[in-house]
Amino acid sequence: MTVPLLSRRRLTVSAALIAALAGGLAPTTSASAAPAAARTPAPDMAGIVAALESAMASGAPGAMARYSGPDGARGRAVGVRDRESGAAMDIQARFRIGSVSKTFSSVVLLQLVEEGRLSLDAPVNTYLEGLLPDDRITVRHLLTHRSGLADYTNAMFDQTVPGFEAVRNRVFSYQELVDLSLAEPRTTEPGAAYKYSNANFVVVGMLIEKLTGRPVADAFQRRIIKPLGLRKTAYVHPDTRIKGTHVRGYLHPDEAGDPLVDSTEQTVSWAQSAGAVISSPADLNTFTGALMRGRLLSEATLEEMTTVTPTDTTNTRFYGLGLRRYDLSCGTQVYGHTGTVQGFYTYAFSTRDGRRSLSALANTSNHGAANTALGNTLEAAFCGKKPTPASAARSMAPSGVRDLAPMPAERDLPERH
Repeated sequence: MTVPLLSRRRLTVSAALIAALAGGLAPTTSASAAPAAARTPAPDMAGIVAALESAMASGAPGAMARYSGPDGARGRAVGVRDRESGAAMDIQARFRIGSVSKTFSSVVLLQLVEEGRLSLDAPVNTYLEGLLPDDRITVRHLLTHRSGLADYTNAMFDQTVPGFEAVRNRVFSYQELVDLSLAEPRTTEPGAAYKYSNANFVVVGMLIEKLTGRPVADAFQRRIIKPLGLRKTAYVHPDTRIKGTHVRGYLHPDEAGDPLVDSTEQTVSWAQSAGAVISSPADLNTFTGALMRGRLLSEATLEEMTTVTPTDTTNTRFYGLGLRRYDLSCGTQVYGHTGTVQGFYTYAFSTRDGRRSLSALANTSNHGAANTALGNTLEAAFCGKKPTPASAARSMAPSGVRDLAPMPAERDLPERH
């Protein structure tokens, strides 16, 4: 019997669940080890705008960000959400969130762990008999990107625009996507190393549908979207449309100077449970904040989800169970996910206590400079204003984008409560 979500939040975790969560990957760092901040800096909204404008200077038609904290929410938007109509970027608009969808999938699967439907450290083949060629691959390996399953999207989008156009309107089955992954050599032994792969979360989607007997869209709606009141969030597959006011996405071709490709309408069937969610800045703030405050998972499960290992040599980026952690320059740690889907870059992060959240979007992709620039919104939002040395202040130009054509001014958009 399924325990209702709102009741389950406060239940004591059973001994069986603790045993299920305790095994597997040994953490190198965890949420409980997070340093306590001496003070909470005010968000640097001018710094957020500078990051958005930098994303535009790097090729995005527009960008926006929404910060929410104890003192309320503030939004900023620059540029356009639609190049053809010239419509200004709109902080209320919906957009494709790409791999931020992986955190939605992780939450649902971890709820199923809490309900005793599966174990994190059981082989995937226990639940999907014969799916994978290696019984050592566990459910935990999927959520931590340590399964060794090849990411089929590397070959699929080796040529960016032709690859996209080949799958824009195609509808894949989960099995077809798994077969694409298994046709390539595995990247690592199970559990040996972090290797990001969309195939992991395709299998997560298969597990959700197998265990619930319902489509992933239904699980997202019943377990996350409806309880949190996310009115602009939906799992959209294979419909190609984004309903209501939305941001149009623009894909950069591989050849410099070629025109941007409007990539808004697509099935996203190549990603599905790894990337087919559509949302808005306010809904993403609500989602990451509620997750970190324990509204979707028990504290024991959330502790497990936020137990992370490094993903690179910088020791500033980490991955848990379908969740990234970034360690910022001021010592603040934020949890959430990044998202890339053709035409859209997304950041959605919250502090561990869920009290401060930031979501940001640039409506382009396949252009790393724009993605890096957009990521600077995190520093501005969570670390506040950095002091500028007097010599540097005297040499700074009044605008970081003055060599470009005039852009729409930033808009301070009050939130409706």
